[in-house]
Amino acid sequence: MKRAEDADDHNIPLLVWYGLIPVGDTDPSALARLGAECDLLVTRRLIARRLAEDIEKNPLPLNELLKNAEASHNPALQADVVFGVSEGLLGWRKAIRPASWEAFARRLDTSADLAVSTCVRELNVLFGDGRALEEVRRLAFDDKSDLTARRAALQTLIESRPADLRSICERLLRVRHLNATAVRGLALFNDPGIGRSLAASYRSFHPSERGSVIDTLASRPVFALALLDQVAAGKIPRADLTPFHARQIRSLADPKVLSRLSEVWGEQRETASDKKEKMAHFKGALTSSVLAGADRSQGRVTFNKVCASCHKLYGQGGEIGPDLTGAGRDNLDYLFENIIDPSAAVSADFRMVIVEMKDGRVLNGLVRSRTDRTLTLQTQTESLVLEHSEIEREKGSPLSLMPEGLLDPLTQEQIRDLIAYLAQRSQAPLPPGDK
Repeated sequence: MKRAEDADDHNIPLLVWYGLIPVGDTDPSALARLGAECDLLVTRRLIARRLAEDIEKNPLPLNELLKNAEASHNPALQADVVFGVSEGLLGWRKAIRPASWEAFARRLDTSADLAVSTCVRELNVLFGDGRALEEVRRLAFDDKSDLTARRAALQTLIESRPADLRSICERLLRVRHLNATAVRGLALFNDPGIGRSLAASYRSFHPSERGSVIDTLASRPVFALALLDQVAAGKIPRADLTPFHARQIRSLADPKVLSRLSEVWGEQRETASDKKEKMAHFKGALTSSVLAGADRSQGRVTFNKVCASCHKLYGQGGEIGPDLTGAGRDNLDYLFENIIDPSAAVSADFRMVIVEMKDGRVLNGLVRSRTDRTLTLQTQTESLVLEHSEIEREKGSPLSLMPEGLLDPLTQEQIRDLIAYLAQRSQAPLPPGDK
């Protein structure tokens, strides 16, 4: 642990941590002392995280680590400790303030590292410092401050839930680059007026953020009705309402919403025989000669729009679903079975969970991790850390998070190009206009 030359090694800091995990259970005070003496950045950050997770049951070891880190006059150690504490308390609304926190935080108040100062500010709010909350509120509205800092301040306000959160988010909804974060705060309020306002302002959001706006609108019945009304009126493109969103809306199980969804978006009730027929159709249509004439570069564009938010291919894309780089993609049977009937054979790690919140929201996603205090849910667009105390019910599903019907909105040319792109074993260049 004192071999600083191993600090940047990809494996050694983690291997050391794996050996220390039992110490967190048997002798957390010893783990705290080791954390202050450790020269491996990743290891000491993980130590701080582990001690922070136990702050309510046993606050003394974390207090000891903070005290020793403050006395060390080592800015790198202090930064790793504050990052670790922040990770350990991620998703918490409130926590007991350690006795050594104030002196430790003072050491970092003037840090030139924006990430460090942001973490300290967030933790001050979490530990119940009213002055820190006012400073965060001031920063969120300061149009002369860095946008990254303002966005972090707004997120801190959302997590701490002050009484005026709704008015804060409604004001910042008009600020470009902050509006997507403001939506997360407004999602907490079960008011039809908020749904109508968000749906009406849909086009004011950057195209890359519109999916998360629809996610929010699909999380409550009163929001979903506003969304579907805008789609019906042509104000929100029907194509922007994906099969992911349609399934999310169905999980609300509200008769009025389901009826409106059927009117506006349609039904999606394919039988097993329908799926087999569709697979046979595509296999017959997409012969080797047809695929040979496909535009694989356009296929990559379609992949980026339809698949890349969840799947990684050739090192690019999301990590929600399996990495497709090593999959049997040159087998058309494999491709069509997984695209057309994604829930036919799905690993437990990728089965969808429906989480009903006490505030009325319904969320779909994958459970990535659990602690005694929180559950981390990966949705299509973001990772949410939810306190167990805020969850009404959690329902497992045999379905894959990947919905059916992903090919339905695509043209025959787009399907051809996408399949040709997926089936080849080397990356295709993007078209000149998409680079």
